Amino acid sequence: MKNIQKRKKAAHFLLIPELMCSPPNKAIISAYLELGYSVDIFSPGYPNDPHYYGQDVKIFRVDYTWLWIFRNLINTRWTSYKCFSGTSEDPLAVVGLLSFLYRAQSFCLVDEIKSGSYRGDRSERWKTLCQMSMRNAEFNIVNDSHRIELLQEYAKLKKGSKVIVYPGCFHERLESNSKSKREIKECWGFPDQAFVIGSSGGFNMTAGADWLLDSVRDCRDLHAVIQPLGVSALSMFLLNSLSFRDRIFIENKRLGWEDAWLSSRGLDVGMCIYTNQAPQFQNMGVSSNRLCMFIAMGVPVIASSQESFRFLEEFDCGVLVKNYIEFLNAIEYIRSKHALMVENCRQCYEDYIKPLDYYITLKQSIHELS
Repeated sequence: MKNIQKRKKAAHFLLIPELMCSPPNKAIISAYLELGYSVDIFSPGYPNDPHYYGQDVKIFRVDYTWLWIFRNLINTRWTSYKCFSGTSEDPLAVVGLLSFLYRAQSFCLVDEIKSGSYRGDRSERWKTLCQMSMRNAEFNIVNDSHRIELLQEYAKLKKGSKVIVYPGCFHERLESNSKSKREIKECWGFPDQAFVIGSSGGFNMTAGADWLLDSVRDCRDLHAVIQPLGVSALSMFLLNSLSFRDRIFIENKRLGWEDAWLSSRGLDVGMCIYTNQAPQFQNMGVSSNRLCMFIAMGVPVIASSQESFRFLEEFDCGVLVKNYIEFLNAIEYIRSKHALMVENCRQCYEDYIKPLDYYITLKQSIHELS
């Protein structure tokens, strides 16, 4: 009888089910699979496509509560895992406890640093467990080098603790033989020659929602696409009541990650505005999923002025702005040299974001746990 080698097992804990296929989580799960692991994903709900990764990835329910910990911490199932990993912040308390109790290795994806005005509402005891998990992990992952110091300070990491970077980007460029840019604009109800600005993800005042809407009002030949998350029913009503509503497309359903990236090819400019003064939002860089999406898909960017975005102007694939007037000027600047800036996006993707290089480092770091 042929001997079948048993696969190593890893447990990966998610905070939000819909993020199972987000670029950083996809990189971790893909690296696990390529290294011969099977992966059990623990999530507070079920992802839209639970079978996305195939038969070697299974989904289980978790609740990040003291009651769940009390009922589930002592269980022989945890002895089967060689590695525990998770995303910040709530899951890391569970990751830290399990890895300590069962003497397994662990690592943490610290894609959110919950400090300052962005602290969240978790108890100090829970947050202490999360920070302990980061300190005891074999390595931590941040999405941009500008966040390394923030992490070290927040989690009080030991000197020499390993921190690696993985950007908010798929490690392989998404290619599609589906709709062309013209066809995507047609689906939005826009003419082929329309100049389209796009916003993806959170749509609020600290993400430049007011600048976007004012620019469409003030520039009568400008069109906009909004793919909003977390927008109230009242806000949606007001958006639909705007006098220039015919030049705005609102994506009402939540797109899958790959669909969102591929549809962004229809845009002419993307916006990455972060005016929240919390340290996390002033050190965004390539931790921004939307920025990485735009650059990877050849869409020049208007971003808020901060040091971590300086590379956009160095590659001339984006413009940094501080206020609405500069935002309007940036639209016209990008319009005036659009074809060149599209090419510069591709150069920036290859030479600065470099997701494949970071993926190789991530995979090697997981391999060294074996």
